[in-house]
Amino acid sequence: MASVDAEDAPVDAGELDVEDSGQDSGEDGGPVGFGGSGVAGAGRPGRVLADHRRLVARWEEVFEDLDEDVLGEAAQGARQEARDPGAVDVLVRVLFRQLEDWKQAGGALEESLGAAALGRPLPVWAADALAAEQGRLWGARQALLEAIARHHHGGPDAW
Repeated sequence: MASVDAEDAPVDAGELDVEDSGQDSGEDGGPVGFGGSGVAGAGRPGRVLADHRRLVARWEEVFEDLDEDVLGEAAQGARQEARDPGAVDVLVRVLFRQLEDWKQAGGALEESLGAAALGRPLPVWAADALAAEQGRLWGARQALLEAIARHHHGGPDAW
């Protein structure tokens, strides 16, 4: 798991910058067959999605190996260095804030893809990408909740 600092928590979901996604694209910047107007952010769902993936990569790294051991290490480190006894609480609050930022970025992704669709239904690949993103977010949330429960109450091993 990557280190987590309070300063790292807030990330502006509006940082979605248009850049080449590496996908096959039509003249409008979107995947072939999608169409679009060429307006920044419109008609470029592949680029919007690639920008979003770059934005959330840091959150995925933070939550990738999260378990009760991470919280235990934070508590032990605080005790050994005579720091704030609420170090675990601070860490958990930072992690919850990161989850909220990730959720807001997902909402911004949905809005951006909707704008890129120019009033048409989203292509299947874009809808699948939104569903997968939601699944990653909920998986990270579940990992945090399980880590908190196991840290405070013990419990069965992860499934």
